[in-house]
Amino acid sequence: MAGNRQKQRTGKREVYFDEAESLYLSGKSLEEIREFCPVALRTLRLWHKDGQWEEKKRQALVSPRWLGKALKGILREKTGKLLARGDLKPAELEELTRIITLIERLCYQGWDLRAAALEVMDRFSEFLRGWVQDPGEIKRFSSWMQEFFRKLEQEEEARD
Repeated sequence: MAGNRQKQRTGKREVYFDEAESLYLSGKSLEEIREFCPVALRTLRLWHKDGQWEEKKRQALVSPRWLGKALKGILREKTGKLLARGDLKPAELEELTRIITLIERLCYQGWDLRAAALEVMDRFSEFLRGWVQDPGEIKRFSSWMQEFFRKLEQEEEARD
C-alpha cells in the first residue's frame, strides 16, 4: 500500500528571514539583501512589513536586543566576504571574535528582565514613599511587587 507521505519542506522564510532581518538592521537595503539571500524583492518587502523591521531598526539605537541583531547582520556580511576570499587572517579572526563577544553581551543584557524590573520597581517604591501616606496602601503595593518578582523567578526557572 502506497502512502501519501510528503517531504516536509522548509520555506524560504524559515531559512532566510532572520538573516535578512539582521542584515536590514545592520544598514543594508532590501536590494542589497537580495545579494545575500535568494529571495524575491517582493518577498523581502512583505517580510519587512510583517516583521516590523523599520521599527526594530529605530529601536536598535536604544535596545540592546535589536542592536545585537544588527550586529549579527554585520558579522554575517563580514564572514561571507572573508569566506569568499578564502583567507582568514589572524587580525580578521580577532575582529570577528570581538564582534561575537559584543553581540552576546548585548543580547544577554537585552533579556535581563529581572534586573530591569528591579531597577524600575526600586524607583517606583521611592516614588510611592513620597506620595502615598496610608501604610496599608504601601503594604499592598509592596506585596504586589513581591508577587511580581516571584512570578519573574518562576518564568526564569521555566526557561532554564
